[in-house]
Amino acid sequence: MMKRVSLSNSPGMPRPHILAVSGGQVGVGATTIGVNLAIALVQQGQRTVIVDADLARADVARHCGITPTANIAEVLAGKRSIHEVLERGPGGIQLAAGCDSPHCRALCTDRSIGRLLAQIEALGRHAEAVVIDAGSTPTDLTSRIWQAADQVVVVTAPDSVAVMDAYALIKTLTGGKEKLGPLSLVVNHVGSETLASDVHRRMHRSCQRFLGVGIEHAGWIPPVARGQHAACGAAAWMLDEPTPEAAQKMEQVAGRLLAGGKTTGLDAA
Repeated sequence: MMKRVSLSNSPGMPRPHILAVSGGQVGVGATTIGVNLAIALVQQGQRTVIVDADLARADVARHCGITPTANIAEVLAGKRSIHEVLERGPGGIQLAAGCDSPHCRALCTDRSIGRLLAQIEALGRHAEAVVIDAGSTPTDLTSRIWQAADQVVVVTAPDSVAVMDAYALIKTLTGGKEKLGPLSLVVNHVGSETLASDVHRRMHRSCQRFLGVGIEHAGWIPPVARGQHAACGAAAWMLDEPTPEAAQKMEQVAGRLLAGGKTTGLDAA
C-alpha cells in the first residue's frame, strides 16, 4: 500500500482540487451541501470523490442511501488505501465513508492524519475534485483538512446563532495557523438573495476586522422540503425533479468554487 501511495505522489502526478466543507453547528446542512456539491461537480464534468471526515457524525453514507463495507478508519489505521474504501454513490460520485466511533477518533494521530491526507491528494489520477465533509467540531483532523484544502467552504443557516457559530469555527481554525486557502460561505435554508447577501456581508466584515481574513460569497440554497428525495438517498436532492431552484443554486455554487470562489454578495443571485 505504501508503494502505491508513493507512486501516486510522484512528481508530475495531478493533484485533485480539494474542497473542505464545514458547518458552524449541527443542523445547518453542511453534509447535505457537501453531497450535493459533489453531485453538481460531477454534472459539470468533474470526476468527484466525497470523503466523510466528520468524526462526530459520519453520516454521508447514510444520507447517500449506502451501507458501506469499509470506511476511513481502515485508512487511518494503515490497513487499506483510500482507493480500497471507495464506493459508488448517487449521481456518479465516489464515496469514502466515515466512522464516528471512539476507536476511530483514537486512530487520529499526527501520522495517521498525514497518511489519510496524502492518499486524498494522490486521488488526482482518478478524480479532478475531492469534497471533504470536515464536520462542525474543531478537531486536529478538521484543522489539518482546512490547511490541506484548496478552498474551505463554510456553511451556515441565516439565523444569528448559526452565523455566530460559523464565525467561531473560523476563528478557532484560522487563529495561529499557517495561511489557509480561500474561505467561501454558503448560506443554506435561506429564502432570498437579499438575506443571503446580508449574512455574507456581516460574516465578511467580522472576519476581516477581527481575524484578518476575508470570506467569499459562494452562493445560497433555498429550503428543500424533507422527504422529496428519499429515492436517491436522504440528501441527494440534486437528482430530484421537484427541487429545480435548489439544484440551480447548487450548480452556481459549484461553478463559482471551480472558478476560485471569487464573487461578491451582489453576484450571488
